[in-house]
Amino acid sequence: MRDQKKLVVDIKNIVQILDICSTNQEQYTVYCPVNNEKPNPQQSLTAVSCETLMHTIIFDFDGTIADTLSVVIRIANKFADHYGYKKIPLSDLPKLREKKPSAVLKHLGISIFKLPIVARKIRFEMNKEIINLKTAVDIRETLVHLKENGCVLGILTTNSRENVMEFLKKNDLELFDFVYSGRAVFGKSRLLKKMMKEKTIPHEDPIYVGDEIRDVEAAKKAGIRVIGVSWGYNSKNALLKFHPDHVIEEPEELKSIILN
Repeated sequence: MRDQKKLVVDIKNIVQILDICSTNQEQYTVYCPVNNEKPNPQQSLTAVSCETLMHTIIFDFDGTIADTLSVVIRIANKFADHYGYKKIPLSDLPKLREKKPSAVLKHLGISIFKLPIVARKIRFEMNKEIINLKTAVDIRETLVHLKENGCVLGILTTNSRENVMEFLKKNDLELFDFVYSGRAVFGKSRLLKKMMKEKTIPHEDPIYVGDEIRDVEAAKKAGIRVIGVSWGYNSKNALLKFHPDHVIEEPEELKSIILN
């Protein structure tokens, strides 16, 4: 069961492709403190705790914070026959976990013409399942420890702000200082750069924590450090091939890496 839980597939990218296939093509970004205070779009993250701030730790959401494996696979398999692509048997998960998104789509037989329709359908169903999602790993204690030691915690996601906020509340993870949501129309590296510019985060400060090959690539392209997590959408071996600064297997490892 542990292996099944950890074997997550890049099929998530079908869902995230909706960001460029939706009827509203306009890019958006949202800065939203997790508490109930009114967002201040002019606020700089460096102003949060300029004297005690150690790092700004930016987390990916799907696969890194939220365990979307069972939901995404179930939904994808549900519509496979209708849209004419392969279902995802458990036996295929290990090899799919080694692949990049384009290779996964090819394996499943999802053409570029079907992709927008499939993506919308999966995203629609995912939105209804948000209340059932659990954390990918037990990360709360680690987050509390990082905050107590002066770190600013944020989430960068292509998921909707409403989904992320509801998930954090339900799972007692209202520990993040900001949630930044946007469409990665031109790639996640652009979104990272845009967020850092708007929040005046120095390039030498942030550390990005993600579970995918494309997270590693985006962080490197944006010029920031990156930590890969092995419990998400790509395997440890797959992540290592793209040379992140670190790859961890347990959330507790973040403490020693970041605070030291």
